[in-house]
Amino acid sequence: MAEFAYNNAVHSSTGKTPFKALYGWEPTLTPSNVPTDVPEADKLAQTMEAQWKEVESALRQSKQRMTAREDGSPIEFEIGEEAWLDARNVNLKTLSPKLTEQR
Repeated sequence: MAEFAYNNAVHSSTGKTPFKALYGWEPTLTPSNVPTDVPEADKLAQTMEAQWKEVESALRQSKQRMTAREDGSPIEFEIGEEAWLDARNVNLKTLSPKLTEQR
């Protein structure tokens, strides 16, 4: 599973996944709808599909919470409006990162 995750992660040097760079197409890890005679395989496929739906809804809820105010309305900015920016993850061209204001 770790190998599959690594081979399907986009790399910064190529802009592609190693699998796509090697084979020219992206594999899928979705369970197929083809019926099998192995009940445990069907159960595993159903479990994986249920977990993916749960994770998808959790990510959607998290995104809504991150982009909404306390009253539930999304945060809107006007052009020219000032906002605080956390500069820890922004690459600034300064002489010393330690002397640059972080917040």
